[in-house]
Amino acid sequence: MESICKIYDTIDEKLKFLSTSGIRIKILTSLLERAKTSTQLKDEIGGSTSTIIHAARDLEKEKFIVEETDGYHLTSIGRIMALKLSEIIKTAYTIHRSEDFWINHAVNEIPDEIIREVYMLWNHKVITSSTRNIFRTLTAYLKIVRRAKVFYGVSPVFVDAFVSLVKNLLKRGAEVNIVLTEDVFEEIKKINVKELRELLKNRNLGIWLLDERPPFAFTVTDSALSLGLFRKDGLYDPTQDLISFDEEARKWGIKVFEYYRNKAKRVLPEDLE
Repeated sequence: MESICKIYDTIDEKLKFLSTSGIRIKILTSLLERAKTSTQLKDEIGGSTSTIIHAARDLEKEKFIVEETDGYHLTSIGRIMALKLSEIIKTAYTIHRSEDFWINHAVNEIPDEIIREVYMLWNHKVITSSTRNIFRTLTAYLKIVRRAKVFYGVSPVFVDAFVSLVKNLLKRGAEVNIVLTEDVFEEIKKINVKELRELLKNRNLGIWLLDERPPFAFTVTDSALSLGLFRKDGLYDPTQDLISFDEEARKWGIKVFEYYRNKAKRVLPEDLE
């Protein structure tokens, strides 16, 4: 991180310019949607017209925005900065919204290229089981999965109901793609290897084996994302699930699935002969 410390001094004034004014940040991120007049910005952001105009002029001086006949537009550098600011805001909100969920689990084991985009999960809720309702998390998960038309999953944990779940999804015509660890797959084979071999002949089913343990288990369907994490003691926590019905969260899940699928080997029916 020494290089970051060195370059910071060259742009610290620029960072202070942005970080010391919520109005400037709101103007920049608002203009990501489209060009807007000072009146439109005032109605959206709040504050007085003079405050909006003053902040806009400051942003113009820094060449982040430019005023045209139809309102304020982001410049090329303004758009870059606005996009990154949006990501930072969403990241902070993601953590703020479910702080205990992130603090109490082994987040440090998640690869940097994945955790960098955690802002895509900003629109979520965490479902927690309790002694009064020990199946709350499982019930919420099954509600999502049972109506799925598309199912993508990564799982380093063994679930007894795996085969029946996959069978039901395939029976409904769903597309099912799953990345499993080798030890989880070995446990599944013990249930009914003959039936598993038949399932693998279905063109709607893809199973890949991974020789490493992902630091989470998650499922992405055509409507939702469900994410579970390991506790810091190394055990998977089945009592909490982060769930999102937001399209941005689904895109995050698909990207993460592809990240692990590209590192895994597909299982073929003949592999079980």
